[in-house]
Amino acid sequence: MGLTLTPLNDELRAQLDLGQGVNGLVVKDIDTLSQAYEKGMRAGDVITEAGQQSLRGISDLQSRIEEAREAGRKSILLLVRRGGEPRFVALSLDEN
Repeated sequence: MGLTLTPLNDELRAQLDLGQGVNGLVVKDIDTLSQAYEKGMRAGDVITEAGQQSLRGISDLQSRIEEAREAGRKSILLLVRRGGEPRFVALSLDEN
């Protein structure tokens, strides 16, 4: 998907000014030619949900992608937070 991700930890929560209850994956880097970049995702964004299910680690995201593919879906819906503001981003599964 053109994203370099890392699980959210206490140090990153402090850097991004997020509460202790926030879990997800932080976008560490993003390919500027990727669909995610075209749709406005940037380094520092936090992906908290994929396929309307919470994420705690990269394996959770991989599982949601596989589930979506097995269900015949062409895209996956991500809940992305930047500066505390949530928004949804749908990414095609073809790039994975």
